[in-house]
Amino acid sequence: MRSSWPADRLIGWLLPVLAILAEGAWLTVVYVAVETTIDGRPPILGTFELAAAAGLAAIAVRRRLLRPDDNPLTFFGALLGLGALGWLWDERVRSLVLVGDVAGAIGLHPGGWLLIVAAMRGVGRGVEIDDRALTRLVLLGVPGLAIPWVLGQLGAGDLRPIFVEDAFVASLTFVSAGFMAAGLARLQEIGRETGVDWRTNRSWLGTVLGVLAIVLAIGVPAAYLLGLPVDTVTRGLIGPVFSIVGYVLLAIAFVAAIGSAALYEALSRLGFSLPGPLTPQEIARLPEMREYTIDQLQGPIMTVAILWVGILLLVVIVVRTWVRRRAGGRPRGGSEERSFNIPQGSFRLEIPRLRGFRRPGRHGPPTDAVSAYLATLDELAAHDPARARLEPESPHAHAARVKLADLGTLQADYALARYGGRHLTDAEHRRALARWRRIRDRQRRRPS
Repeated sequence: MRSSWPADRLIGWLLPVLAILAEGAWLTVVYVAVETTIDGRPPILGTFELAAAAGLAAIAVRRRLLRPDDNPLTFFGALLGLGALGWLWDERVRSLVLVGDVAGAIGLHPGGWLLIVAAMRGVGRGVEIDDRALTRLVLLGVPGLAIPWVLGQLGAGDLRPIFVEDAFVASLTFVSAGFMAAGLARLQEIGRETGVDWRTNRSWLGTVLGVLAIVLAIGVPAAYLLGLPVDTVTRGLIGPVFSIVGYVLLAIAFVAAIGSAALYEALSRLGFSLPGPLTPQEIARLPEMREYTIDQLQGPIMTVAILWVGILLLVVIVVRTWVRRRAGGRPRGGSEERSFNIPQGSFRLEIPRLRGFRRPGRHGPPTDAVSAYLATLDELAAHDPARARLEPESPHAHAARVKLADLGTLQADYALARYGGRHLTDAEHRRALARWRRIRDRQRRRPS
């Protein structure tokens, strides 16, 4: 169900991004509680950083740059590298490491090691986005937020207002992103069963807008009860966008600083006399410039961000409806296209069996998960006909009826490799062969 339309491909990224964002937001609540209660200082990491760690791990596993089953040492080294990056995010840690006091820096910034947990959570999202897993994440994660909230409320001390604000923003991000991801994953699963791509209709838009409306209806009164400004609700919904913009501006400023320094050096070597940097005394004589705090700028920035999000959403809707219809040459009234799947057995050619002849079967031992499942069916048919798979029976229904140990897992591997188009790892193939051997040995030990 892959679409070639650019807008549909762009919308397809929404599900994994929301799933990874939900993982990072839940861990952020835990991180804020750890920093304010154990480390005794305001948190320096946020939802974007923890979600970015999970996203990098998911992309690496998806692109097969990391193979936890085949190369566990490489995967373990990557996790340690991310943990060290989160640990060194603290300026105190970097200062002690630079002077050689590694032992004194070990106990600092304990929450930074949550990047390892975020990366491990991202591994599962890199393999497949499962609607059941996301549903469990939301149903267990929402009540699970009570643990870091209780910890932060009781142990934050003077940092309690900081904990409440940061934890509230991350909790709203988790609730909104988690429910959106669970809803879109369910639409994707329904699309697999019906053959309808969820990206090509407006059901995804209704899911997103419905979740946003519910979160706003709950978040605004909750912010009022906690004594927080209303803009914290907006930060909980689109806070990671601000983090992305901040890092982009920081990168642009860094590149501009390097370019200006190189240009200054080049012009100086060519003989151009350029004014030098201002001294502190010259800076003091400059007219006083009004300074703005982050709190004063949050309102205008929020307004601009909401405006651009609305414009982007409008552009997506227009691209998917009006532009796509015009480009495809559809009539104004629209057209209807239907499809149906025909079971493979419907056109199976039945060859009558001749007396004295046998229908050719599979020869040789199995070599992968698919052949291991087929060989298991042969063993069941040969030694226990009551457990053999019936002709109109699906592999899943057969495994549910037989209730034989290891057969359900073999059936799942077979369905993923044969019909799901998933590339199984060597470890999965080895485990499938081991399950076939166990079933074969048990069947052959049974009395005939």
